[in-house]
Amino acid sequence: MTVMQADDGEDFSLVCDGCGLIVGRLGANLHNWDLAWIFFKRHGWVGSGAADGPHRCPRCLLQDAQPLARERTTAALSTGQ
Repeated sequence: MTVMQADDGEDFSLVCDGCGLIVGRLGANLHNWDLAWIFFKRHGWVGSGAADGPHRCPRCLLQDAQPLARERTTAALSTGQ
């Protein structure tokens, strides 16, 4: 589950499927899922346009990229490239 609906049926939160980061109380300012997702995509979140996800935050994407970058650097150094 990536979007959590509040009991009032109007407020909702976005949850990162990678680390569990919760960005809450979005309904008051962004009013609906479509507007919220457009906003978060512009700020580095990735995933499905559907509310049920999956979605990942920029922090998780950066953490995923670091081991790959280290692996490529090590491989390049060992081959002399």
